[in-house]
Amino acid sequence: MRRRSRGEGSIYFWKEKGLWVSKITLPDGTTKKKYGKLQKDVREYHQTALNQLRQGMLPKDDSITVSQFMAHYMEAVGKHTLRPTTQESYWSHIRNHVDPTIGKIKLKDLRPDHLQSLYSQKLSLGLSRRSVRLLHANLRTALKQAMRWGLVARNVTDLVQAPRPAKTTFTFCTKEQLNTFLKGVEGHRWYPIYVLLVYLGLREGEALAIHYEDCDMVNRVINVRHTLITLKTGVTLSEPKTQMSKRAVTLPKVAYDVLKQYLDQLEINHGLIFTSSAGTPIYPRNFIRHFKKVIAEAGLPDIRVHDLRHSHASLLLASGVHPKLVQERLGHSSIALTLDTYSHVIPSLQEEVARRMDDLME
Repeated sequence: MRRRSRGEGSIYFWKEKGLWVSKITLPDGTTKKKYGKLQKDVREYHQTALNQLRQGMLPKDDSITVSQFMAHYMEAVGKHTLRPTTQESYWSHIRNHVDPTIGKIKLKDLRPDHLQSLYSQKLSLGLSRRSVRLLHANLRTALKQAMRWGLVARNVTDLVQAPRPAKTTFTFCTKEQLNTFLKGVEGHRWYPIYVLLVYLGLREGEALAIHYEDCDMVNRVINVRHTLITLKTGVTLSEPKTQMSKRAVTLPKVAYDVLKQYLDQLEINHGLIFTSSAGTPIYPRNFIRHFKKVIAEAGLPDIRVHDLRHSHASLLLASGVHPKLVQERLGHSSIALTLDTYSHVIPSLQEEVARRMDDLME
């Protein structure tokens, strides 16, 4: 006999109780049953419930738990709208933080104090404020969908105070340090990647995902259309982080010369331009390991690959480049994000602003 899959169901007569039963398997594997004396009523309910499931909705049921709802949300909505890395984040939060704590609470009974206690508990156990804030954001998005489906009357996350994020600090290099770094890696097969990271401010995944078709050498532009991401199943290509991340970045002369020489030596005219010796995408972990080795040998601060991007932006802002241009070059979603991230650089620009004001008034 074929086992019914999730989202299917059956109707049968329970002889011992004299009742008709509608049985439906929900996306999280649990079953939902509805009892009635009349076959007609049970059949109508059964068909309505199946139709709701096909439309991505849970059948109206006051007994649905938070865990059941979150699993259904991910199956019906999350896997179609969230980036693969974000999906992994959601599932990790559900398994590790939601299911063991508030998972058995009925969705309709979920209260703000349940969430406030959850956040407090996680912080006490050592989970970072950033992680707890991300958990809050994930729950907020899912419960917003629950409101749209009419499963809850309010989004309880609106009544909860999420922990404020800690002020992010990062290390950035001077131009002398960047030149020392590039000199130390010159001649290595990954040298062009490092040049693009320093001169274009690309994210690591964006640089590793550049295709031959993305390189517009006539107009001296790199079109950022892909990013390389790491999942539990391995590395894969994905769309950039946001719509603003899809951008055209102009190549400075040094980067243009290095990239052109590299492309002229390639024996391909399509696909990834940076690959492993086996022709597969470069595994980020291997790239980071090599980066750490180079900076150690060069006697440079112990920075992350992503700090090359920070260094790129900091140098541009400190030299007087307008933040709006820096935002577009980095692919930030808003200029507010750029200004907030690099606020440490802005005070150093105030002296220049004051001098210019003096010049204008004179």
